[in-house]
Amino acid sequence: LPISLLEEEVPEEQDVHPMAELLDAEDFSDFQPRTGEIRDGVIVSISPTEILIDIGAKTEGIVSGRELERLGPEIEQLKPGDPVVAYVVRPEDKDGNVVLSLTRAQQERDWRRAEELLRTQEVFEGVVSGYNRGGLIVKLGKVRGFVPRSQLSNTHRTEQTEEGDPDEPWWASMVGTTLQLKV
Repeated sequence: LPISLLEEEVPEEQDVHPMAELLDAEDFSDFQPRTGEIRDGVIVSISPTEILIDIGAKTEGIVSGRELERLGPEIEQLKPGDPVVAYVVRPEDKDGNVVLSLTRAQQERDWRRAEELLRTQEVFEGVVSGYNRGGLIVKLGKVRGFVPRSQLSNTHRTEQTEEGDPDEPWWASMVGTTLQLKV
């Protein structure tokens, strides 16, 4: 056979690397983290200055600085391999790291739960964590909710006077009690 016929039958070489095609694919955008997004991840490593978390992006996300301080004693319970939920603070910092927050992820989940409870008008149990002269403070996870004085039963209470709140002992006795609530 003449050489020219063989050349015509040989398939052309691909100019684009298969990995480049994958990176250009529309589906890859799902892997790129966006600010405000909540991602499931797995702790890769923990040091005194940072936590590295695999969130399925091109690089691991990092939790550091003040965020570690906010975690407080919770950080001692975390270990490599643990699944976590992280909030994307910044998709990329000056060093190319994805900046994450574990506490904001918890707050975001709790806000979403509160929004769902508002939408469904479902009754839930809340524990009173504090009070002020206007009403009671009830936590919904990491989010603080407020139950106005006007929404509480008048049983065992009187109106506030100029000398102070005669209900102070009643308010204090409510801390730690469980209430049936609606958002």
